[in-house]
Amino acid sequence: MGAGFHGGFGGTKGGRTVYEGTSKSSALSSVSSLPKEIQSSAKSFFKGGSNHYNSFSVEKLSDGNYQIKMENPGRVPGSKAVYYKIVDSEGRTVRVYKETYDPNGNMVHVKEK
Repeated sequence: MGAGFHGGFGGTKGGRTVYEGTSKSSALSSVSSLPKEIQSSAKSFFKGGSNHYNSFSVEKLSDGNYQIKMENPGRVPGSKAVYYKIVDSEGRTVRVYKETYDPNGNMVHVKEK
C-alpha cells in the first residue's frame, strides 16, 4: 500500500490505520494530516529513524490511544526491529518499545525504551 491515509482497519489491537507509508520522508510529510494532538509525537518519533527504515504507520487503537510504528530491516536477511510509540489522544507518551524478530519471523526480544 502506498503512503497516505485511508479508512481501512488493521493491526492486532482492534485499531484503525490512519497512516501507512514506506519512507521516512513520506511519513514526515504526512504528519500534518494526523490529528493535531499527536503530530508532535509522531514527528519526533519518525525523525529518530534512519532512512533505511522501510515501513511507517500510525494506528488509532480501540482504547483511544495511537500506536506509531516504524520498521528497520536487520543486517541478517529477513530479520527486523520494529519500534513502537504509544501516545494517548492528547499526545502524551504512554510507552516506547522495540521488538526484534529473527529471519523466521519469531520475536526474540522486547526492549522498553
